[in-house]
Parts: sequence; C-alpha cells; structure tokens
Amino acid sequence: MAAKKVKRRRGKKIGLISFVLILAVLAIVAVENFVPGGLANLFGEKAVAPVDGEAVFHFIDVGQADAALICTPEGNVLIDAGTGAAEQELKAYLDAQGIKTIDYAIFTHPHEDHIGGADTIMKSFDVKNVIMPDKTHTSATYNKMMDAIEDSKARVIVAAPDATYSVGNLKLTVLAPLKSGYADLNNYSVVVRVDFGETSALFSGDAEKVSEDEMIARYGMSGKLNCDLLKVGHHGSDSSTTQAFLDKVSPSVAVISCGEGNDYGHPTQLILDRLNKGNIPYYRTDLEGTIVFVSDGDSLTKKN
Repeated sequence: MAAKKVKRRRGKKIGLISFVLILAVLAIVAVENFVPGGLANLFGEKAVAPVDGEAVFHFIDVGQADAALICTPEGNVLIDAGTGAAEQELKAYLDAQGIKTIDYAIFTHPHEDHIGGADTIMKSFDVKNVIMPDKTHTSATYNKMMDAIEDSKARVIVAAPDATYSVGNLKLTVLAPLKSGYADLNNYSVVVRVDFGETSALFSGDAEKVSEDEMIARYGMSGKLNCDLLKVGHHGSDSSTTQAFLDKVSPSVAVISCGEGNDYGHPTQLILDRLNKGNIPYYRTDLEGTIVFVSDGDSLTKKN
C-alpha cells in the first residue's frame, strides 16, 4: 500500500508541475498578445504610443551612443542604433513601444556607437528603407550591418542634401553631409531636420564644425536650421555645436545623448555653458535615462 501511495503522490506532483507550466505558457502568450509592448513592459519599459495628430520623439538611453525613435500613428523612424553592447536593450525598448515596422532607419555614419545595433534592428523589425551616407568602412560592425541590410531587402538610400521623405504628416529633410572627402568620419553624419506640424527637431549625429559651417553657409539665411529641439552634436563634445551653429538653430530645448561616467568627458562644460548662456534648457540621457517628447503639431511637451 505504501508503494502505491508514493506512486500516486508522484503522479500528482508531476501533474501539478505540468499544470503550472501550462499556466505559465498561457500567461506569456497572453502578455505578448494583449499587453502593449508584451514582456518588455514587465521589465520596466513603458509604452508611449502616439495618438492621432501626435508624434512621439524618444531619445533612448543606450549609454555613450545615439539612438532615437520617432513614432506617429502612420509609421516610425529610427535614427541610429547605439552600440552592439546595448543592442538587446534597444530592441527591448522598441518592442515595448509595440514597434513592428520601421519606415526609415537612418544610420548617420559608420561609427560603432551609432551602428552597433543596426544588424539586430534589421533582423528583428520590418525595415522598409535605410538612409546612410555615401561612406564605407572596414570595421566588422559595418560589415555586419551591411550583410543584415542586404538580407532584409530594405531599400538603401544614399543621403543627399535637400532630399525629403514623409511618414504620414512627419517630414524628413536631409541637410548634410554636403560634400565628400572629409578627413573625419563624424563629418559624414547624416543631419536630418524633422518637421511635424509647426514643430521641428534637428538630429545632427556627430557632425563637427566643418559640417556645421557648411550647413550655415548653405542654409543659414533660409532659416532651415532653426528648430524647436536640437539633438546636440557628438554627445556634447566641444568639436560640435559651435556658437555660430547654435545661434542659427536657436532651439527652445536640447537633448544630449551620452553615457554616465564616459571616458570622453561628454558633455563638455564648454557646451553646457554655451547652452546655459543661450537660456536653452537641456536634458541628458546619462542623468535622466530615456527622454521622451510629444508633439501635437503645435508644441513639444516633455513626457517624462
């Protein structure tokens, strides 16, 4: 009798474990299918979904690197993809926002802190178009990105000055690079102006003084550089965001994407002083984490 009791108890235990496992699987399926962002939201990511008439600008905390996501009800734009070390965090953030399709992925220039996660982005999401500068690189990171782009069948667009693209009411205008043959890869950065209604933002990659001066010469008199929000160039390095360029952009607010305690001393005090002198409030991903702004077409509002 004792042996039978032991056998029955073992059977009940196995049955209970199976039942719990089935419940766990069902719970995961339910979360992935019915909770915005799925499991990613359960691990601290928050969805900020745009409603009709809105665009949401996400400056994603990817450490000492750049990655920005712009979402509208009609589609999505990704500007840069952080480092390879942060690619899973970047993917989790996009998953949390419910991203499936990226209409335009803009990889500003071939430095690892801007394209390190590009291969994962291309493999994980339906990317329709890729915009990049006419500049190759010999790095393994660059080769991985190009292989992933080729496998994805996305359309590759070489950045050309004044070229425009639209995602619903969101308009993208390429302002740089304006030339070729730059000594520094940073100056190949694709600089993009983003307009949504009466609001605008300027994403300057790592463009340095050389590129900034060229943009001032070409666009300075037209007011095309003037924007509400500036993504500060080169993580707040003093190689970028010259006083002349800042004067032409004349932003109402700025965002600096940089890593906590980074070895480069970004953002430099010179740039912070320059922003303070211009009474331009700024926000830093190293201090605040991911920074989100929402545009209703008339004004930009910081969400978090």
